Amino acid sequence: MSLNTPDAVKRSTAAWSWLLLLKTPAIALRGRVVALAAAGVVLVWACDQMLGTTTSQPSAEATGLAGFAASTLHTLQFTLLSLADPFIGLTQGEPILVNLLRCAVRLVVWALLGGAIVRITALALTRDESPDVDAAVLFAWRQRSGFLGGPLLLLAGLAFMLLPLVVVRLAMEISWLSAVVAVIWPVVIVVAVLVALYAIAAAIGWPLLWAATAVDGSDSFDAVSRMFAYAYQKPLRLLGYAALVLAMAVGCSGAASAFAIVAAAACDFATGTPDNQWAQSVIAGWNSIALGLIGVYLTALIWTSATGIYLLRRQDVDGVHTDEVFIDPNEYDGGIPQLREGPTGVPEFDDQSDAA
Repeated sequence: MSLNTPDAVKRSTAAWSWLLLLKTPAIALRGRVVALAAAGVVLVWACDQMLGTTTSQPSAEATGLAGFAASTLHTLQFTLLSLADPFIGLTQGEPILVNLLRCAVRLVVWALLGGAIVRITALALTRDESPDVDAAVLFAWRQRSGFLGGPLLLLAGLAFMLLPLVVVRLAMEISWLSAVVAVIWPVVIVVAVLVALYAIAAAIGWPLLWAATAVDGSDSFDAVSRMFAYAYQKPLRLLGYAALVLAMAVGCSGAASAFAIVAAAACDFATGTPDNQWAQSVIAGWNSIALGLIGVYLTALIWTSATGIYLLRRQDVDGVHTDEVFIDPNEYDGGIPQLREGPTGVPEFDDQSDAA
């Protein structure tokens, strides 16, 4: 009996499909992806500056191997905090209005630009296509209800689940009500456990919301449903994918930091000791922008790797092959390929026409 049955081949292919994650760092390095990530980082930074708040910058200094490792991990931490900082601030009682505005800007900016990056990655991983920036941004705009609605629905669900705990906290301020709450405290424990399960899934799986819309054209409800399913079903595989992505992120961050240190040393040699204070300020500004590209690349890597993980989790949980992707007819202008007369007079497909 031959072992090369269709089912065996399919299982073998699925077993090695995790290798597609190894493609995501290279996709994050593409010019159009870096440009979209840079635009998003700059817009978020500009908003924070106007509101008088900012995420603390990582140190670019490294002393010895330990200092270099600390600088690399600090850069990764800063990249994640730049996305989540205002949401964390809301839970810590920091200025509510300012952080709400910062959250809104991040949701809108990354709904459009993050959605475009995820769509580019989805087509690159599934169809080996590379749409241009205009097509990706237009796709994100057409699917804005999913890219923006999914995160908003997730946050609304978290707020709704926290509401009973808020009521309990207020009740604990009143003596006789606190006694009643103490009697029914097991109910509070159950609610707290449900909140914890919800919050953990949200913290782990939020990038999958963007991927669900980009890969499957999911609406907000379907995206949130998929996120929870992919976060909790077959969790060991998810941990494996996350570990691989983390290892790649640390490696990419370390390589970029090492390159930046060498480049900075070369720039310091070229700078010398100029007497012109204005020239020193301008040069320092350019150097800061160059170092900021590390964070831009890591931001792009978050979106590209999330897309790869989503494709793998969809295969693990739903049995959908990793090369299947939602196609929006508006992305293609030509529809059915056109025919033209070939050199021998036999009609053939026109390579210049677009095909869905």
